[in-house]
Formats: sequence, C-alpha cells, structure tokens
Amino acid sequence: MLPISWNSELSIFKDKTILKQLGIAIGIPFGILLVFLVIIKAWYGALLVTATLILGYIFVYVVYGGKYSVNYVIDENGIMMESDDNHKKKANTVGILTFLTAIFSKSPTVSGAGLLSTFNDSRSIPWEKIKDIQYNNSRSLIVVKASSADKIYLFCPPELYETIRETLRDVLDKNKNHHH
Repeated sequence: MLPISWNSELSIFKDKTILKQLGIAIGIPFGILLVFLVIIKAWYGALLVTATLILGYIFVYVVYGGKYSVNYVIDENGIMMESDDNHKKKANTVGILTFLTAIFSKSPTVSGAGLLSTFNDSRSIPWEKIKDIQYNNSRSLIVVKASSADKIYLFCPPELYETIRETLRDVLDKNKNHHH
C-alpha cells in the first residue's frame, strides 16, 4: 500500500480552505491595519495598504497563474508535502530577486524575508507525531494535525481519497497497537 504519492493543483483564490488560511494570515492583520488607518484618518496609508494588497493579488496571478501545485508522499516515515519543482523555481526566483532588491535598497528586514522565502517549500509529519486527523469526504480533503499550528492539508484526487483515508487509518491503528 505504501508509498502513495500524488500531485494536486489548487486554485489559490477559489479554494475555500486556502482562502480561509489567507484570511487568517493576511486578511486579519491587514484588515486591522486598514481599520486603524481609517480611524485615524490616514487616508494615504490606507490607500497604500490597499494598493499593496491589490498588487500582491495581481502578482500571484501573473507569476503563479493563481495556482499552487503541491506534491504529497505518504510512506513508512509519515506524511510529506512539498511544492512541485516548477513552483519551487518560481518561488526561489522571486525570493532571490526580493533579497537582491532589498540589499540594494538597504532594507535588511525585506532582504531577510526574501531569503527565508527560498527555504520553506516542504513540510512533513512523522506518524508518531500525528495527534488528530479530520476527514472532509465531500471535498476529498484530509487535515493531518501534529498540533494546532502544525498541520498538513491533504488535497486528494477524488479517485484516491478512499485509498488514502483507509491507508492513514490502517497505519495509525497499527502504530497505536504497536506502542501499547
């Protein structure tokens, strides 16, 4: 049964799970900032933040086509996800360009962010760290949690969903019985 591997191409601005994560990561802080700027009547600042968000949206559409492609592997070690090679190359190029631009403009914070963005393109959770798994049958989505902050969203092809679901249950049951 193991390993199981597949690729999922996700629409960044249409998938509700990704939109929820974007809302948490970008929407909440920028929303609070915009409300604050409007309250203190800093119209230029509010306009600048809004323009930055719109340009970011356009940038993601132009560079990535509004899509995120991810590879998954479930094997004897656990569950791993990573950006596919094409996405990695684009992200690394953007990160390096950000780093170089920031160096020349003497912005250490932005240069550090650009450099860090080139490193984080894969995540894994070993079997023994898995605390909870949530299944969304209607969306062929499985959320594997090691902690509230450490989770992997498995966007499964509908034709593989049941196989992946049963494999996860079997391996976790075997590991649970093996450790008791």
